[in-house]
Amino acid sequence: MADSEKVSLLKNVSLFSKLKDHELETVARYSGYHSFSEGASIFREGSVREELYIIRSGEVVISKRAGDEAKLVDIARFVEGDCFGELGMLDSKPRNESAVATRDTTLLIFPDRAVRFRDLIAEEPAVFAQILYKLLAIIAGRIRTTNNLVSEKSPWMQDLRRQLLGDELTGLYNRLFLDEELATLLPGYGAQTSLLMIKPDNFKLINDTYGHEAGDQVLRQLAETISSSLRPGDIPVRYRGNEIGALLPGTSTEVALKVAEAVRGVVPTMDISAATGGERVAVTVSVGIATYPIHADGHKRLVDLAFEKMFEARERGGDRVHVAASDSGEGSLGGGS
Repeated sequence: MADSEKVSLLKNVSLFSKLKDHELETVARYSGYHSFSEGASIFREGSVREELYIIRSGEVVISKRAGDEAKLVDIARFVEGDCFGELGMLDSKPRNESAVATRDTTLLIFPDRAVRFRDLIAEEPAVFAQILYKLLAIIAGRIRTTNNLVSEKSPWMQDLRRQLLGDELTGLYNRLFLDEELATLLPGYGAQTSLLMIKPDNFKLINDTYGHEAGDQVLRQLAETISSSLRPGDIPVRYRGNEIGALLPGTSTEVALKVAEAVRGVVPTMDISAATGGERVAVTVSVGIATYPIHADGHKRLVDLAFEKMFEARERGGDRVHVAASDSGEGSLGGGS
């Protein structure tokens, strides 16, 4: 394909829009067309980034891994005429995202894969120093825009947050919230914050007897019941499998125990007959409680301790609440089977 076609494509990209024709021709010489079939990988997570991409035809989706989970979340979609990957020209760091062609796609890649941008600056300083200056201006603008998006809590940011932190089955926050977000939020919650960890005692029996679809239905119902039993401002989280956490910001152990007992008391009243083919089955739960900073000095220890107490309650018969030990000894035990 002729360089003139490349020049026409480059002109529509803000990074190159102020260059003169002969300068654009220089950029075109160091650019190359590459074709990708539908589903083909353009780059993968962990690969080194050193180029930008302009879509001549087709479509590309950028995806990023949600925390430590294997699931990829789509974070951007580019179509004909769009440009992406500009920041890659400034460093050689491994990517934390991947790009895939969602249909047959042709890209103009600059610099082409045998060339590095840093070498071009030394080779053609009159042209590529201008591009570097423009690139820095674009980065500064994006930083300002990003700060505005975050500070304004825009719908786009909220939607992305829901994708990263949301559990598809229950609609609650997922484990990533407790593993990563809580570390930032915890210091701002007040003098004390408590965490409940809640596990249904007979969930395996329901799964084994009525099937996994019934189990999923009961888990959704359990999530709704627990959520409705919490106070405004409390945060329910699906932590792992059938275990549900409840973060109680600004809440002492004594108040958390009352909330836990309310949850323990209401769960057996759930009518899950729609999932069990009409049979009446009562679900009971074991609950563990830990409070920051009384029992734990950080978010990880808080989660681990509440988790330990939940299993301790279950091992002692279930349908009960166990509280983490404090300086005065073992905490209160709520209820019993």
